[in-house]
Amino acid sequence: MTSSDTSPGGGPRPTRRDASIDILRGLALITITINHITGFTDRMHMVGMQFPTLTLWGFSSAAEVFFLLSGYLVGAVYFRVDRDPAIATFTDKLWRRTGKLYVYNLGLFLVLIPLALNSPDLARLSFYSYFIKGGPSTIVDFLILYIQPYCLEILVTYMVLLGTAPLFALLLRWQPIVALLVSAGLYWFAHEHAWFNVIGGSPVGDWRWNFNPASWQLVFFGAMAAGRYRLLARLERRAEGNWHWLVPPVLLFAGLTILFLAQSWFSFEVLYQSKIRIGPVRVAHALSVCWLIMSILWMWPRLQQLWPMRQCAVIGSNSLQTFVVSVALSYAAGFLWIEVWPNHDAYIALCIASVVLLGLFANGYKYWKATRPAG
Repeated sequence: MTSSDTSPGGGPRPTRRDASIDILRGLALITITINHITGFTDRMHMVGMQFPTLTLWGFSSAAEVFFLLSGYLVGAVYFRVDRDPAIATFTDKLWRRTGKLYVYNLGLFLVLIPLALNSPDLARLSFYSYFIKGGPSTIVDFLILYIQPYCLEILVTYMVLLGTAPLFALLLRWQPIVALLVSAGLYWFAHEHAWFNVIGGSPVGDWRWNFNPASWQLVFFGAMAAGRYRLLARLERRAEGNWHWLVPPVLLFAGLTILFLAQSWFSFEVLYQSKIRIGPVRVAHALSVCWLIMSILWMWPRLQQLWPMRQCAVIGSNSLQTFVVSVALSYAAGFLWIEVWPNHDAYIALCIASVVLLGLFANGYKYWKATRPAG
C-alpha cells in the first residue's frame, strides 16, 4: 500500500491503493490461468511449445507471487502498525474473509462437476474422478478440506493461512523478530522433513497437500510483516526516478534466470526448488520477480497508466473473485481442448481467449461494485 504520511494541513491523509501491487497481482493471475490450462494440455501430451510465461524461464510460478502480495496486503490493509488494530478486530475480518473463500471454493467445486462428468480425461486429470467414482459420500472429503481437485488446492492453503494469521499477528505485535524466527524455523523444519505436511490433498502420490501450509506460511507471513511496516512504500520513495535502484533486482533476476536455464544447458539440477515445500531457490526467484517488476513500475510511473497495465490492475484489484473465475475458465478451456479441438493452435487460442474473458469479468465486476446501491 502506498500513501503519503501527512496532508498539507498536517492531518492524516487517506491512503490510496498502490497500483503496482494490483498490476503485479493481475499479471500473476493471468499467468496462473495460462499455467492451469497448460497443466491440462501437457498431461494430454500436447505437441508444441507452451504459451510463454515467466514460469518457462524461472524457478518459481505465479503462485508464489500471489501469496507474497496477498500476505503483504493483509498486513498493510488490516494490521498496519500506525493503526495498530485490536487482535480481535483483525481476527474477525480475516475469519470473515476465510469463510467467504470457503463458500467460493465450494461453489467453484460444484460448478465444475458437469464438465468433469462429460469428459473422462478431464475428470482424471483434475482428480474429479475420485469424487465421481466414490459417489456423494466423498463430497465430505472435500468439505473437510481432505481432498481437493486440481487448481483448487491453492485456495485451501490460502484459507489455512488466512485462518491462522491472527496467531502470527499476536507474535508480530509482541516481538517482530521472534515472530519471523518462528516462521522461518517452521518453514525450515517442514522443508527438511517431507512427511511434515497435511494428509490429503490430491488423491495420488503421497496423499499430502500440494502446497504445504507449514512451508508456504513463510512467504505469506513474511510478506504480512512487511505490509504491517509498509516496506514497499519505503522502497517506492527511494526507487522512484532513481535508476540505481534497478541494478540489484536486475542482477538478481538475471542471475537466477541464467542459473535456471543452465540446468538444461549443462545437464544438472539446482537443489532446494521444491514447489510443495517452496524451496529457498523458489522463494528467491519469486522475490526477484516482484522486486524487478515493481521497481520498473516505480522507476517509470507512467507505465502504470498504460492500458495493458490498467487492465492488469483491474484483474488484480479483486483477486479472490478473479482467481475463482480463472479456475473456471481454465477448466472450460481444458474441456474444449480435450473434447473438441486438441491441437497446438487451439491451445494458444484458448489461452488468449481465457485471458480476455478474465479481463472482461474483472471490468464487469468493478463496474458492478461501483454502481451497486450502498449498504
